[in-house]
Formats: sequence, structure tokens, C-alpha cells
Amino acid sequence: MERLGRLRRVKRVRNLATLSLVVLGPVLAMATYLVLGPLGQGADTFSLRLILLTDLVYVLLVAALVLSEVARLISARRAKSAGSRLHLRLTGVFALMALIPTVTVAVFAGLTVNVGLEGWFSDRVRSVVGTSLAAAQAYEAEQRTDLISDARTLARSIDNARNQGIVLSDSELLGEGQRQIQRGLREAYLIDGTGQIRARGDRSYLFDFEKPTAEQIDQSNLDGLVVIEDWPNNDFRALVPMQSFVDRYLYVSRDVDGDILSLLDETTETVRLYQQLESDRGRLLFEFGLLYLGFAVILILAAVWLGLWFAERLSGPVGRLTG
Repeated sequence: MERLGRLRRVKRVRNLATLSLVVLGPVLAMATYLVLGPLGQGADTFSLRLILLTDLVYVLLVAALVLSEVARLISARRAKSAGSRLHLRLTGVFALMALIPTVTVAVFAGLTVNVGLEGWFSDRVRSVVGTSLAAAQAYEAEQRTDLISDARTLARSIDNARNQGIVLSDSELLGEGQRQIQRGLREAYLIDGTGQIRARGDRSYLFDFEKPTAEQIDQSNLDGLVVIEDWPNNDFRALVPMQSFVDRYLYVSRDVDGDILSLLDETTETVRLYQQLESDRGRLLFEFGLLYLGFAVILILAAVWLGLWFAERLSGPVGRLTG
């Protein structure tokens, strides 16, 4: 009786260990998904390394147990022990029951992901993304080109008036030039090399004045004109050295839609990310396949181990009855 009780306890512990291993498989798969997906963990985090190491240990452990059990079954079959043939057949049936759904789901999952990616990278979506970037760039280029043209036109007009000896103050020359430009300039100033205002045009007030930096003034001397983008204040400004004045610069501004221009950086970044994803589409599919393969191996091994355990419990009594 004592020996029988000890055998029952060993069998109970073995059954508990088997069921624990089977339950641990889906738990590890879910934990891996949570770490890789919704929790947004990076590839270098400790939790991800720990869960992947646990997955590897689990796969190696269950694979070793399954192989040892299969080897024992084959040995028993060769020895023609009672119930070995039924045990082997039941094991094959349970293995197929685990493999067929997994392979089927794998095929449909791969097709679904591929179809989804094809939708993301279709010609229509690619055209919309490219058009959005082109529209933002065209708006910026148009505003920049118009401002440069108007600034140079106004600078030439003032230089010509000064050279022709027209008796008008600098402020009057600025205002007259502003009125002649059809697209209109919001503000026009004449400043010196230190950025101080020397003359103001129409509607050019001191509280709206944004003093250019010394670097911007030096850049205008080198390039002949510099455009200053001020998206938060919804304007573009141009700085032009005057030819007929000593130490004078024409400083003008134009109203723009800062929100649209601010979207240019976002659109550029979005297009860059889209193009990167498109170029990495094959790698993404491959990584998804590897990830799914890892999940499948864990679940298949757990299912096969459960099938072996169930087949042993089912074939043992039958084998003893027929033996």
C-alpha cells in the first residue's frame, strides 16, 4: 500500500508538472506579445530580453521532453509492449490536431498582413502622400520667390530714386515702394548694420519689428539677400543690402500662413517615414513571420506535450486490457 501511495503521488506530481508546462506556453506567448506590442517596449529593454530568454528556455525544455517521449514511444513500439501502437497513433493524431490549425492560421495571417501592407503602399496612397508634400513645398517656394522678387524690386526702386536725386525722405520712399508692389509687403524698414531702425514705411510699427541677428546681416552682405522664416509669427522677412546707401539694409516682411508652413516639416517627416516603411516592407513581413513562428513553436510544443500526456493516459488502460 505504501508503494502504491508513493506511485500515486509521483503520478500526481507528474500530471501537475505536465499541465503547468502546457499552461505556461500560452502565458509566455501572451507575455511576449504584450512586451513587444501594446506596452511599447524597446528592443533593448530588460523585460524584453528576459521574456525572450524565458521563451527560449521553455522551447528547449519542452522540445527535449517531447523528443525523449517520442524516442520512448518508438522504443516501446519496437519492443511490442502493450498499448504502444495505440499510444503512437494517438500521439500522431494529437500532433496533427495541433499542427493543422496553426499552419492554416499562419497562412491566412501572412496573407492578411501582406494585403494590409499593400493597401498602405498602394499607388493612390503613395500619390496622396507625394501630393501633400508637393503642395506644402510649392506654397513655401511661392511665398519665398514672391518675397525675394518684391524685396529686390523695392530695393532697386529706392536706389534709383536716390541716384536720380528725387527729393523724398527715406520713409516716403519706402511707403511709395510698398504701394507700387501689387502683392503687398506688410512692413518695410531701413536699418543699419547694428539692426537699428533708420526709416519706416507704411504700417511699419516699432512693436512689430523683429530685429535681425548679426549673423543674418552678415549673411545678407555675402549673398546679397537673406530670407528669414518666422512661422510662429506668420511671416517671411527679407534683408537686402542697399547699393546707394552706406550701412543701410532694406528689411521687409510678408504675411504667410504659418500653420501651413509648420505642416511642411511634419509632412516631410511623414513622407520620409512612409518611404522608409515602404523600403522595409519585406523586412517587416519577415520579422512578423519570425514572431509568429516563435509563437507557433511555443503553442505547438505545448499542444504536442499535452497530446502525449493525454495519449499515455488513454492508451495505458486500453493496452493493459488488450494485453
